[in-house]
Amino acid sequence: MSTATQMPDTEFYENIYLKIRAYIARLTSDPEDIAEVSQQVLLKIHDNISTLREQDKLTSWLNRIVYTTLMDYYNERKKNRTSEASFIEVAQEEANDNNPVLIECITELLQVLPAQQRELITAVEIDGVKQTDYAKDHNLNLSTVKSRLQRAKKKIKELVLADCQLETDKFGNVVDYHIPSKKINK
Repeated sequence: MSTATQMPDTEFYENIYLKIRAYIARLTSDPEDIAEVSQQVLLKIHDNISTLREQDKLTSWLNRIVYTTLMDYYNERKKNRTSEASFIEVAQEEANDNNPVLIECITELLQVLPAQQRELITAVEIDGVKQTDYAKDHNLNLSTVKSRLQRAKKKIKELVLADCQLETDKFGNVVDYHIPSKKINK
């Protein structure tokens, strides 16, 4: 390549490609990442080679492109992984939120709670009453409502883990349950 405005030849790209891969290999050890980022860098070099004004700054220009491309690659991958995980969590929560078997199981477990906790968890978690509204209506501090709700949820969780046998499908949705009859105070 004789001047910055001329398009580089194939040999230029082959030499640069080897240097790029070596530099990326120092930044990451994953062969797939090295290959993917190398390709992205080569495309950026090809598209932006005309912006290189001084030949003696080629190395720093390439290093900057490699580094920013690698960071963009990891940020995008992290964003995708987070959104995939969030989607899976939301889908599982929604599947179990509307699961009549799970709702029936929890409704039966609520009968085990003391009346005060049962009323609170039913109002807030089932009827959708805001904790602040519940606190006002019952002349309680918000912190008292929150701690009582937390204790009620903890008790339900303990009962489920200790005594209930939940049957789930391959997606983790509750399809059946069994509660020992001695635990239910009807």
